[in-house]
Amino acid sequence: MKAALIGLGAIGTIIAADLAKNDFPLYVVCKHQETLDLVKKRGLKVTGVDGEYIANENLQPVLTIEDLPAELDLVFMVTKLTELEDAFNRVKVKLADNFSLVTMTNGVIEEYLSTLIDKSQLMGCVVSFGASRAGHAESIKTSSGEMVIGRMDGKKQEIDDKLIELLSNTVPTAWSENIVNEKFTKLLINLAVTSFGVISGMTLGEMLGRKMTRIAFLTVITEGVRVGKKKGIQFQKMNNLNMEFLALTKKEFSGVSVKHFFKQIIVKIVGRKYKNLRSSSLQSIEAGRKTELDFINGYLIAEGEKYGLETPLNSFVLEEIHKIEEGKKKPSLKGLEELEQKTKEIWGMK
Repeated sequence: MKAALIGLGAIGTIIAADLAKNDFPLYVVCKHQETLDLVKKRGLKVTGVDGEYIANENLQPVLTIEDLPAELDLVFMVTKLTELEDAFNRVKVKLADNFSLVTMTNGVIEEYLSTLIDKSQLMGCVVSFGASRAGHAESIKTSSGEMVIGRMDGKKQEIDDKLIELLSNTVPTAWSENIVNEKFTKLLINLAVTSFGVISGMTLGEMLGRKMTRIAFLTVITEGVRVGKKKGIQFQKMNNLNMEFLALTKKEFSGVSVKHFFKQIIVKIVGRKYKNLRSSSLQSIEAGRKTELDFINGYLIAEGEKYGLETPLNSFVLEEIHKIEEGKKKPSLKGLEELEQKTKEIWGMK
């Protein structure tokens, strides 16, 4: 089998290193000359919760997608959503007839790609372990978690059990017959985690230590649950989180609500468990790049409009992100406080 990975960012570096470390030959697209030189000389370096290791065998680094060989049987796409369509258009001429494309991204980009690729050849993958980029060809695994993969047609193929086994060397990996349910469920987490990190410039632990930020966190999830129900999504438990349970109701803000108290506790625990997690989109802003949030919060807003549902906090969040991308604002505590104030207005809180 001829396989390649495109996207040596925080997640992609760990996936590539673990595949190579477990005797799976892999072409890796480095994109930058410095990354290419490092992979050739040293290999891929991973530190963090699983210790420190370097993978320097079974890797064939190339500089660009165009440098990949022809007749690729398997391609892992671990690019930013802002770059994925361009990467696919460049790699499609390199694919074998019976290829499999695995999208290891945030969002639900698979719905769009299904218009370009046969659903039997397209696999979505939900990644829910934490990682930060430490430099060229180096990542920090900040937290453990899980992965879920599935083909868009829901039918498992012979290669898929081997793929699950290989990916389980990184974190436990499971199969789903309806990967869109899984991807949409993960989207609800990204609505808050990724975007709030850009607005505040803080780690997840710092943000979720604040009561009103926790309520804002639950509010964007609530808007997502409403849209998902209209869309026919069957929400999945992810990292032991039940999204439908976390959805807020107006009634919870009048008097004392035990259910609301438990939701607050759950989110607080999430903040403690992943306290060092930094938004991948915040890292994009710091590197002078656009975020993926048009494909995350923007996607949810657009889906809501299809069903006549308003998503006021997600809309506010995306507007603030655009201001930061345009240099009109910077990530700050003040930005987070403005987000909290908008949340109060939505729920009619004083």
